[in-house]
Amino acid sequence: MTIARKPKATTPENFIEQGGSAAIRQDSEATAPSFERVPEEKIEGQRGRPKKEKVEEVGVKLRLQASLLEQIDAEVNSRQPSPSRHQWILEAIYEKLDR
Repeated sequence: MTIARKPKATTPENFIEQGGSAAIRQDSEATAPSFERVPEEKIEGQRGRPKKEKVEEVGVKLRLQASLLEQIDAEVNSRQPSPSRHQWILEAIYEKLDR
């Protein structure tokens, strides 16, 4: 069994001040490092997929009759693998819009 010294008692202020490599001390006048911005378009030689364009999504509440929801759930459970109810409703909306 290894014997270690008792740790020194510290105050919360001293503990917070020790922070880590990114700690900012009030007595030093350190400046933040400057970083160059890399353009978002694909750079030649860059690996991986290009970044996807972010699409804004909006939450919508939908009120349905209990009987209609039961019919939807029966259709969802009949498919293998069964999609989520949300996914099934989205598919139905897209099918209707494509007509």
